[in-house]
Parts: sequence; C-alpha cells; structure tokens
Amino acid sequence: MDVTLRTAAGLGLMAILGGCTSDEWPPAATDDDGESASGTATDEGGDGYEFAQLEVLEPSSASVFPIGSAIHLLAEVRDPSGSVLPVDDVAWVADDSDVELLAALEGDVELPPGVYDLSAIARLPNGDRLQHTVGGIRVQAPWTGEYEGDVLMTIAVEFQGIPLAPRCDGPLSIRVGLDGQDFEAEPGGCTLDVAITTLEATYVITGSIDDAGIVTGSIDFSFQAPTGPFEIPVEWTGAFADGAFGAGLSDTVSIPLLGNAEISGSLRADLINANIDPDQ
Repeated sequence: MDVTLRTAAGLGLMAILGGCTSDEWPPAATDDDGESASGTATDEGGDGYEFAQLEVLEPSSASVFPIGSAIHLLAEVRDPSGSVLPVDDVAWVADDSDVELLAALEGDVELPPGVYDLSAIARLPNGDRLQHTVGGIRVQAPWTGEYEGDVLMTIAVEFQGIPLAPRCDGPLSIRVGLDGQDFEAEPGGCTLDVAITTLEATYVITGSIDDAGIVTGSIDFSFQAPTGPFEIPVEWTGAFADGAFGAGLSDTVSIPLLGNAEISGSLRADLINANIDPDQ
C-alpha cells in the first residue's frame, strides 16, 4: 500500500482525519482502507506551498527489517517544480495511531516485531496537511516464515537375531512467528515396514528457538504395534540458516519386546513463505 492524502485547512478536518481537529498534533494517520485520495491546497499563505506534495522516500512499501535494526525514515515536501520546501511541523505515525514515532522529515526509529503502515504527516505554513503512507513494513526475525520438508527416522534393532532398520518418512511443516521465538510444527505420520508386518506411527514436534536461531526440541513418536502401542521420544538440536531448517536425530531407546534400538535421522525443511500473516 502506498497512499497520498492532502487536506486543505478549510475542508473540515474533523471529518477528513477521522475526528482529528486542526489543533491536534501529532494527528493520527487517516484510515482510508488503502484507497488513494487528494485535496486542493488553499491559496492562503502562498509562499510556494500551494500544490506542494509530500513523498516518503524511505522505507519503501513491503520492506523487511530484522528485529532490533534501525528503520530509516525519510520524506520530502516538494513544490510542483521539484524544489524541496522546508517544513517544521512533521509527524511520523504507525498505522492509525496518534503516537509520534519521529518529529522530523528524516531520522531513525526502532519498532517491535509486527507489520506496519507508516505515515508521514506534514502541516504546511498555509494550514494544509499532507500525508503519505507506505504499507506492509515488516519487522521480524531472519528465520520468520513457513517451512516445508520431511521427517526421516530409522530404527536399527534386532528381532530374533535378524538386524532390522525400519524407516519412517513423513511430512514436516513449521511456522515461526514474527518474533522468531514462536516455533510451531504440524503433527505428522508415517508407515514403517518391519519384517512381515507394518507399523503405523504418528509424531508431535516441539521446539524452542534462541536468539541465534538455534532450536532445541523433541519429536515424540507414537506407534501402533500388534503387541500394543508404544512411544519413542527423541530429543534434537537444529538451526535455521540460509532459508532452511535442519536438525539431526540420534538416540538409543528401549522398545518393548525388542530391547535397545539405535535411532538416527533428520528434520529438514525449506522456507516457502517469509511474509506470514501475524493474525493467523
């Protein structure tokens, strides 16, 4: 979203700015549901400000910033010939808030994780107000997003002296929130071929992410066997890097009627969408 608004001093600010009076400063950004609108400047005051335009140069719409980084804000007011005009009354606000982020045309701000519409609002000497809004500004962790891949787990065990290595190969779907700390994985399932029978398995994955993108967690397998159900929990450590997630599985577990078994495998997934909806 990229929206420009112009409000003349005598056009009824209470209606146009959603309840903001001409004395309120900083004003809340106008909520226009993404539709562009403009007005005609008055001739009062003159001095080259009639027909002036406000433009946000930085950031551009849909920009993405890592958590904790500075967001450089830059806007300019120009006359029809392109000359830059000085303006003293300037406010930057996020979304439709009246909380001022910056009281200058240029400067740096830092925002918490989120998706924002940023508006620069300028009050001209002739009383006109100009507004330019850029939307979809995202502040998020480098590994925020949705990932798709596979769960691979092999069980090395002996049955009546015969070495077996049944393999579980199932789907992996991960979602990491804007703050980079919220790790969610969809439950999955797989089928293992064991000698003359098959085992149905389901798994649940949990994880916790640190500030460096290192993830520790567990995957809990639940099996339905002819001898009855049993579970195999496996702890793992992984990481996000270069648009992918990876973790190794390695453990020694005890399986009913079979004894000790060696677990090996991996969790692997690639980033498919970095622009997640924070409301979902």
